[in-house]
Amino acid sequence: MRQNEINSFLYFDNYIVDKVYFKNNPKYEGDETALEFSVIPNIIVNDDEENMIVELTVNIFDGAVKNNYPFEMSVTVVGFYSMHAQGEDIMKYKKNAIAILYPYVRAIVSSYTANANVNPLLLPTINVNKLIEVQNEKK
Repeated sequence: MRQNEINSFLYFDNYIVDKVYFKNNPKYEGDETALEFSVIPNIIVNDDEENMIVELTVNIFDGAVKNNYPFEMSVTVVGFYSMHAQGEDIMKYKKNAIAILYPYVRAIVSSYTANANVNPLLLPTINVNKLIEVQNEKK
């Protein structure tokens, strides 16, 4: 198989960390807490249909004090993508775009929690197909 046969038409151009919010819960009592988190993708396609922006927000332990979680955290990362093929529908690559961006969010959460002197948190991998399916059902 030649390299050009497996290259993607979708290019990951860049990403930025748009927001990191962390609030420790000094009233937390407990050793182990079941992980509660949500992933919210927002996908924007430019009018030229050759560029896509994916904003991926992950909310962790919402309502920490009320629910006795050790902390609450929210991370938003924005990824910039471009299409390098004529006539391709960029929206059919949205799952790929989310799958490319999510590991950056995982790394940020892991590093931040380790440096915040709480138990370092490594978010689990996600099923992007299921995430999109659930998001479409909510609409």
